[in-house]
Amino acid sequence: MNGRFRGTLLVAVVAFALSGCVGPAAPPDMFYRIEPAPPASRFATPPLPGVLEVERLSADGVVAERALAFAAKEGGPLGHYKYEYWSEPPGVLLQDRLSRHLAAAGAADRVVTPDIGVLADWTLRGKVRRFEQLAATGQVAVELQLSVISRSGELVLLESYGVQVPAGSDKIEAAAAAIERGVSEVFTRFVADLGRLRTGKSAQ
Repeated sequence: MNGRFRGTLLVAVVAFALSGCVGPAAPPDMFYRIEPAPPASRFATPPLPGVLEVERLSADGVVAERALAFAAKEGGPLGHYKYEYWSEPPGVLLQDRLSRHLAAAGAADRVVTPDIGVLADWTLRGKVRRFEQLAATGQVAVELQLSVISRSGELVLLESYGVQVPAGSDKIEAAAAAIERGVSEVFTRFVADLGRLRTGKSAQ
């Protein structure tokens, strides 16, 4: 057996041995978007006349991460999936969708985000409290705290909106779709509360 043949045989043996040590390939990363339902109607007169600025919603811990969060049961510890992500962090994702929703509803004459850099008459601030799959019950939980503050610093609205929505399946795709429905319900309730405001002229 010449040296070249032995070398080729050794390479083949090592390659075969290594191939047996390689496990199954990791699944591809999946990224989920949220597109809440549009408002059912538009205000004839904006409840927040002037410019409304929607800030990025704050979030803490696991809820702030892009990976989809889950709890085995209601009130149980939170974990997150390894390969399933939101397209953006929830605070950014919801800021964008909420600003678009409020603009479509005619909640203000102009709805902007801080990057526009204009002087706002009203500021919307929020916190993502829950944004998770409840694996054992086949539901998802969405809870947002939303507030509106006038330019003068007056708190004109502060409410927490929490919903639990059946997912219909324990699949992650179903959970993401159910969270989207939950966000739609929260947005609808928030817009209804805005409609009950009596703010009068633009904030001073």
